Parts: sequence; structure tokens; C-alpha cells
Amino acid sequence: MIFRLTTFGLITSLFVGVIYVITQPLIIESKEQARLEQLYALAKPLLANGEIQASTTQTLPSGSPVTLSNPIEITAITNATAQVGTVIPFRSTEGYSGTIHMLMALDDRQRIVGVRVVDHKETPGLGDKIDTRKSDWILQFNGLSYGDLSPSDWAVDKDGGRFDSFTGATITPRAVVNALKETLNYLDANPQILETQQ
Repeated sequence: MIFRLTTFGLITSLFVGVIYVITQPLIIESKEQARLEQLYALAKPLLANGEIQASTTQTLPSGSPVTLSNPIEITAITNATAQVGTVIPFRSTEGYSGTIHMLMALDDRQRIVGVRVVDHKETPGLGDKIDTRKSDWILQFNGLSYGDLSPSDWAVDKDGGRFDSFTGATITPRAVVNALKETLNYLDANPQILETQQ
């Protein structure tokens, strides 16, 4: 009996391992494809005058916020003579159900062209309103730069800031706004991060 159970356990483990090995590259490829689709959708307003370049990796200066990976992968949008914008990944670790991964497109004056959530586990019907498939909440950042608002305005309305929160779900919008604030503040102080070699 013990031999049968051990054999069954080994066969089941082997089967699960094989399935994992087969599906893991497909899952990674699917996530990368979704990220690229979001990147192109975000950069669309900039693509009228430029094109997306290959991503480059940069090491961030000291004091980088937890919202940015270090090193960071930066995607430039350029035309024949200049860089017209940049797409960068950032994140919030303060989501209700875990880390919220986002992309942000900025023009050459560090104005937000768009922000999109690319991966999250927020509560369906509440926190998932950060996703453009559920609501247009995240579009309210378009056109803003860090200096357009005071630091205290970069917060949700329940914290005295400018941005709406969701009824019954303040944690998720707060996490997104705080991540935006920290990221934009850091980029404002370190604009060279967004510049890539032509």
C-alpha cells in the first residue's frame, strides 16, 4: 500500500512538473505580449511623431523609490531628430491584494500621456476599477506633470488630495496615486533617467 501511494505521488509530481515546464514559457510569453500591447496603446499619441525604440536598461541614482525597479527598463519614443517620449514600468506594493504593476508614458516635458495597469490582483467589482476595461478612472492623470499640483494634491480625495477614490475601495486608488506621486517626484529630480542615447 505504501509503495503504491509513493509511486502515485512520484508520478503525480512528475506530471505536474512536466506541465509546469511546458506551460511556463507560454505564460511568460503571454504576459510579455500583453505588456507590449499596453506599451503600444500607451505610446499611441506619441507615435504620430515618433516610433518605439528597443528598451534599454539603466541603473537608477541613489534614493530611488520602491515604485521603480533598479535597474529599470526604459522604452524611448523617438523621431528623426529627438526623443519625444518615454514609457517606464512602475509599481505599487500597497495594493489591497498585492503588488500592482503599471506602465506610464511621458512626453518630452514629463507630462503623463497615459498610465495603464498591466497586472494586479485587486478585488473584482471594487479595486479592479483601476483597469481601463472596468472604468476610465486611471485616465484622469493624462496631461499632468508632477509640478502641476502641490505634493499634498497628489493624493486621493479622502486624504485631502485631488483624485477620486472608489466607493468602498480607497486602498487601491490610494496605492496607485501614491506610486505615481513617488515615481514622478523622483523622475522630476532625476530627469536624465528618461534620456536615452540616440
